[in-house]
Amino acid sequence: MYRFNQQRQNVALNRTPSVAIPMYSIFVFGFLPESSGKTVISSALAKGMVNRGVKTCVFKPRSGHNAWYQYDVFLRCKSEGRLFCEDIIKLKGACKCSLPFEVLNPVDALLSPLDAKTFLKRKMINQFYLFESDIFLHLIAERYTICEEYARNILLINIKALKSPFVMKDIEYTRKLKENADEVLFLKDSNEWNSIFQKYGPKAIRSCYRKISEKADCVVVEGFNDAVCPDKSLHYDIVIGVAPGVAVFYDAENFHTVIETLEKLGKDPRSLRAEDIVKYLKIIKILRVPPIRSSYLKDYEILSGKLDPVTDLSLRLLQKR
Repeated sequence: MYRFNQQRQNVALNRTPSVAIPMYSIFVFGFLPESSGKTVISSALAKGMVNRGVKTCVFKPRSGHNAWYQYDVFLRCKSEGRLFCEDIIKLKGACKCSLPFEVLNPVDALLSPLDAKTFLKRKMINQFYLFESDIFLHLIAERYTICEEYARNILLINIKALKSPFVMKDIEYTRKLKENADEVLFLKDSNEWNSIFQKYGPKAIRSCYRKISEKADCVVVEGFNDAVCPDKSLHYDIVIGVAPGVAVFYDAENFHTVIETLEKLGKDPRSLRAEDIVKYLKIIKILRVPPIRSSYLKDYEILSGKLDPVTDLSLRLLQKR
C-alpha cells in the first residue's frame, strides 16, 4: 500500500480553502466539448488507485445527459424515480464508493430531443433548425443535491419544455421526480435557470465535495465537457487534460494561478473552457493513451491495467508533494 507522508498531511491541514478538501484531489478535464475520454481516464485512474491501496472516491460536480442518447440510464432513473448521469454510474463502479449517485454527482440536468415529427406535420421544419439551438427548450429537469445534515434534493422543472408540443418528454417520469424531491422549483426562462444555478450550484458542489472528502484519501474529479472550473473553491493536487490518444499532466499550482488571473481580468471561472487556458499552462508530462476495446470499458481491472502509466505517474507526483 502506498503511504502518504506526514509532511503532505500537514500542508493539507494548513490550507484555508472555502471547503474541506481530501488528502489528495485529481482533476480530469477534456480538451474537447464531447468525447475527450474523461470518463475512461477517470475511471481507470480511480480503479488503479484503489488497486494500489489508496482509499479513493470519484466526483462529477456537474453533468447533463440526454433521455434519447443515454436511454439505458434514462430507464434506470425512471424506474428508481431519480436523476443522475451515465458517467457517474461508470465512475462509481470503478471505485465502489458507498455514497449515492446524487452526492457524487450533485448537479445533473436531463435533456431531451425535439420532436421532428411534430415539426413535419405542422410544416414547420425550418423552425426545427431554429429551435434546435435553444438549449433551454431541450431542458426537462435539473437536480441539485445539497449535503448538510442529510442529502436534500432540489428539482427544477422546465415549464416551457413540458408545455411545448415540440419537445419529447415523459410526463410519468417527471411526476416521479417531483414526488421524490425535497423541493421543486418551476422554470420559465433561461435567465431564471442561470439565476437558480448561481444560487444553488456552488452550495451543492461544495457541500457534496465536503462529504466525499470525509470518506476518501484521494478524490478523482471529472469535469463537465471542456469546462475547466466546476467551482473555484475546489483545489487540485494533479490536473490532467485529455483528448483521444493523449493525457497531459499540468502543474496544478500554475493551473489555479491561471484561473485566478483570468478571474481578476473579469472572466467568470465557471465559463472558462480548455481553449481559454491551455496555452498558459505548464506541462509536466504528456502520456500517449492507446485506443481501448469497447469490451474493456466495462471491465475496470483490464481498463486500469491498460492505463497503468496514468496511475503510476499520478502516484509519483503525489509522493513528491
